[in-house]
Amino acid sequence: MNSCCFTGYLVENPKAEYHGNILRVEFTMVSYSYRMIKKTGEKSRIPTYLLCEAWHTGAETIEKLATKGTKIAIQASAKHFSGDDDYLIFRVNEFDILNEENTREEW
Repeated sequence: MNSCCFTGYLVENPKAEYHGNILRVEFTMVSYSYRMIKKTGEKSRIPTYLLCEAWHTGAETIEKLATKGTKIAIQASAKHFSGDDDYLIFRVNEFDILNEENTREEW
């Protein structure tokens, strides 16, 4: 089994939809890496955008607590989808959200 850990920020509000009685939330998060340019000493910030999904009670919590700009840490499994476009989606297994009161919500 693969396991991926990321910390980043939601690019937009999560999109929720029901599949039967089960809620699925899809969201895009951006995670940044930093590099130093040796010649100039300048730092550059490189964004990486990740498409993620959560199901059931995790989806309910993310939909309730997370909005655009929310900082989130996730532990997820990468899943490959093929079709017209080949892409990866990260299925959230566990997550932490930092809310406005600077307290952690752990799930």
